Amino acid sequence: MQPLQIEVVENGVHYFGIDIIPEPGSAREKRTVFARSQEAQRRWATALCQATDKVSIDEVYSIGAQLGCGRFAKVCEATHKHTGIKSAVKIIDKSTLKAHERELLRTEIAILKLVHHPRIIQLYDVYEDRQFIFIVMELVSGGELFNCIVKRARYTEAEARLIMYSLLESVHYLHQLGIVHRDLKPENILCGDSLTEIKIADFGLSKLVCPDEVMKVPCGTLNYVAPEVLALVGYGREADLWSLGVIMYLLLRGELPFNGKTKGDVIKKTLHAVVDLETDPAWRRISSAGKELLRGLLTKDPATRLTAQDALGHDWFSN
Repeated sequence: MQPLQIEVVENGVHYFGIDIIPEPGSAREKRTVFARSQEAQRRWATALCQATDKVSIDEVYSIGAQLGCGRFAKVCEATHKHTGIKSAVKIIDKSTLKAHERELLRTEIAILKLVHHPRIIQLYDVYEDRQFIFIVMELVSGGELFNCIVKRARYTEAEARLIMYSLLESVHYLHQLGIVHRDLKPENILCGDSLTEIKIADFGLSKLVCPDEVMKVPCGTLNYVAPEVLALVGYGREADLWSLGVIMYLLLRGELPFNGKTKGDVIKKTLHAVVDLETDPAWRRISSAGKELLRGLLTKDPATRLTAQDALGHDWFSN
């Protein structure tokens, strides 16, 4: 495409416009196109900017305050220059990435481009320059579920039910697409303004698998990893349901089901210990249906563990 100027215009309440302005001296005339939502307007504006020439992220977004950081990336707030919509941008320093980490990053981006679900973080744009990769994503206001749990200590059964249903819905969607997350934990779950605005994020360890594929490489975060992963016997999508069981236990009890002073203690308990939902007084306030669902998710044998679809149909969600 020849160089064009892209400007956002507003026209009434229900339509959002974009002016496409040719360079001075061009025989082409200015055109205005309209989108039906501000989000669609943002996408079109970005796509048109990118189509006219290869652009840097600085031409489309203003990068603001840092929101968090990890081992080889930081997350900052970003504002779209045409629409004013705020996003989160994950900035990865390519020089710090090893070969297998580059492959994981490519997989994460591919999966984020594939998924479209209201309970999964949405990918907007990807930019790259010589030093950095920029992944622009939906901005979720409430932060990590982990921090919410720390502040609350524990959730009521009704609150946990809302959170778990959202998580099970999104995991069921992922599994239907052949995606196993492999690192479900409160730090990778983001909270909006209400308990129903839960979104799964961080697909860095996720994998696309065939229906009967058995994965061998162990990964995840120790306290949330399924027994079959630790036992090195191969695992499948059932491992995600175990992780959700650990999260459900944490929401209701305010502590992890299989914890210990050392990694060895955690592994031993995960492989052999059975959760006590009867003699512990804290569980007396939880319904029988809730405890039954929790046992179904924390079943050691993956062959008899509840699937996401099974769990969504459980009586606990009918109350």
